[in-house]
Amino acid sequence: MRFSILILFLICFSGFAGQQGVTQSFTQTEPKDWSYDIVGDYVLGSRILKASQLGSQATYHYSLEALRNFHLFGRYFLQAGIEAEQFVFSRSDGNAFPSSLNSFNAEIAFSYWSGEEFYPLLRIEPGAFFAGRHVTANSFDMPLRIAAGIKVRDNLHLVIGLTADPFTENPVVPIGGFNWKINDRFNLKAVFPKPRFSYLPNKEWEFFIAGEAMGGGYRNGPTPDRRTNNAVLEYSDLRAGAGASYNPTPDISVEVAAGWVFQRRFNYFHAGPEYTTRGSPYLKADLSFSF
Repeated sequence: MRFSILILFLICFSGFAGQQGVTQSFTQTEPKDWSYDIVGDYVLGSRILKASQLGSQATYHYSLEALRNFHLFGRYFLQAGIEAEQFVFSRSDGNAFPSSLNSFNAEIAFSYWSGEEFYPLLRIEPGAFFAGRHVTANSFDMPLRIAAGIKVRDNLHLVIGLTADPFTENPVVPIGGFNWKINDRFNLKAVFPKPRFSYLPNKEWEFFIAGEAMGGGYRNGPTPDRRTNNAVLEYSDLRAGAGASYNPTPDISVEVAAGWVFQRRFNYFHAGPEYTTRGSPYLKADLSFSF
């Protein structure tokens, strides 16, 4: 999958929604009609336990998202668009370790606008989740996430909810945490899957330490092993690191980060084989913009 073509497609896709602006019905900063996010990261090579003969495997990850923001009422919006994501592996064997894991899906979210960012309350992602180029009818999946915020006081909100994905070993997982604006300089978002502690010296810069759980469920392609042949594969990547975000305007954010991936896991949970990797460093860049 050539992501340069996907980038062009995502930007052209924005033309189909028309030019109507967001209704002005609240006093805080209003979001633009379109939101884009482009992410790329690289995990340095690490050995796979119980499969050391494969050698050291590195991972390239790309993610592209384009969302149209439709104002509903108050600070609530419907966000609709498309997302493409890909994990490319430097070593594969055509069996348990595919050359890539890919997803191409719609994204529909009912979201709350805080005046600075969107908080999805309900998000569904119907689409194809597949290994290599093997896209079939059974590659269709529809992950969803439900979250609700409970205001404790003006600067503290509890978050409760769940994630659901039929392609994962635990198809329903409860989530919880809190968002705490400690003061104008420090902020703590202790919510799965992206907890983050931030220091903001001014409006343009943010320095942070963060964790992240990446991955998802995918349909593997045909293989000579009945355990992995067209089986569901859950891939996960658990990491933590530090970085900086530069925001020259409210509509542009450039972020870089580096850290450590504690473990990557290939889990064919229906049929049995499960492989984990040793830890390794990672580098990440993220560009977000809206207009």
